[in-house]
Formats: sequence, structure tokens, C-alpha cells
Amino acid sequence: MTLPPPIWDAAGIVAAASALAGFTQGLAGFGSTLVAMPVLVTLLPVREAAPLCCLLALTTNLVLVLGTRLRRCVQRRELALLLVCSAPGAALGAWVLASAPESALRALLGAGVLGMALLSFLKGRPRRAPGLGWAALAGLAAGSLGVAIGVNGPPVVAWSARQGWGKDALKATLFAYFLCAGAAIVAIQAYQGLATPRVLGLYGLGLPALAAGFTTGHLCSGRLDEAVFRRVMLALLATTGAVLMVQGLG
Repeated sequence: MTLPPPIWDAAGIVAAASALAGFTQGLAGFGSTLVAMPVLVTLLPVREAAPLCCLLALTTNLVLVLGTRLRRCVQRRELALLLVCSAPGAALGAWVLASAPESALRALLGAGVLGMALLSFLKGRPRRAPGLGWAALAGLAAGSLGVAIGVNGPPVVAWSARQGWGKDALKATLFAYFLCAGAAIVAIQAYQGLATPRVLGLYGLGLPALAAGFTTGHLCSGRLDEAVFRRVMLALLATTGAVLMVQGLG
């Protein structure tokens, strides 16, 4: 059995992953766990990297929703529908987790996300945004996939990106959704005993780098116009899909 490295030996990799997570979250509003996990698992066990990533993401979302003006831009009706539909989706995800191969789920999700991102690149801002029925489906898929494979963002981001909202409304709604969903995930992980003193210690080590990365990403986001921001977000979404496909097919 391979033992994890001492906490101070992991400080460098935790700082790098935290800075990258903060920058990505500050710039686009999602994707922190996606970019941080591959860095962390080069040195840490998955059972430590996953709760650490969730704590880092929850911290940035909490700051943005409660500590900035963005909370006034949340699309409340859409957010409520996404959250309500995520709850039965989580139950469905538990059933899927027990019956379907994780690799197939990752590949299927990746293909769908990558296809929608590429379609959005080709079509630009939608003439007719997907309706609330699609929002319910996105919430259901996010809840299912969050439990089944630990990735709940792409369905919600893919639907939100096609709404034609301004970047503040888009970011605020995504932040609020991931804050609520992230709080539930962290609570479940704590109940399962994954939030160990070692994980909390690594989290404390990563906070300064997370703050620096987040501040830099947020400043860069403030200098982007609507069109550039949308392209950056869709590029990150396409990267998410490609990574998931590679993981699934591999």
C-alpha cells in the first residue's frame, strides 16, 4: 500500500493546483475541480484530492455569491428549477452508479458537452434560447452525473451558455448553483469521513494560492467584453468535454 506524502511535502502541488483552480473559477465561473484534480492526483490519493477540490471550489463560490455585487444578477427562477431538478437527479445518479460503467458515462457526457460547445462556437449567440424544460433536464443530468462520476457542471454550463445572458448574470447564476450543490457535496463527504484533518490541513495550505489565483482571474474577467468572455467560457467547456471523452475512452 502506497502512503500519501507528508503534508508539507505536498504543499507545492497543492499550491499550484489551488492557484490554477482559483484563476479558472475567477475567470469563467466554473471548471476549478476539472483543472485542479489532474494536478493533485499526481501526488495525492483520489480520496484526498476530491474533497480538497470541493472545499476549494466551495470557498470561491461562497466569496463570489455573498461578497460581491454579482449576487444581484442571479437568475432566480432558472436557478431554483436547476436545484429542484438536481435532487431527483442525484437519486438517479446513485442507481446509475451501481449499474453503468463509469468509463461509458464519462465518454457519453464528454461527447455531448464537446458537441454542444462546438455548436455554440459555430452559431454564436442563440436566436432562441433553450427553454425551462431544457433547464429541468440539465438539472436532472447534473444531479445524476454529480453522484455517478463526480462532475456536475457541464450540463448546467452548457444550458446556461445558450441563454444569451450577460456575463454577470451568467457567472452569478453558475456561482449560485455551484455554491448550493457544492455545499451539499461537502456535507456528504464530511458525513462519509472524507474531510479528514489531513485534508483540512492541505486546504489551509492552499488558501493563499487560491486567493491569489482567484483575484487574478477575476481581474482578467473584468477586462473581457461579452463576446470574448463567451468564447473563453465555451473553450473551457469544450476542454471539459474533450478531457471527459479521453478519460472515458481510456
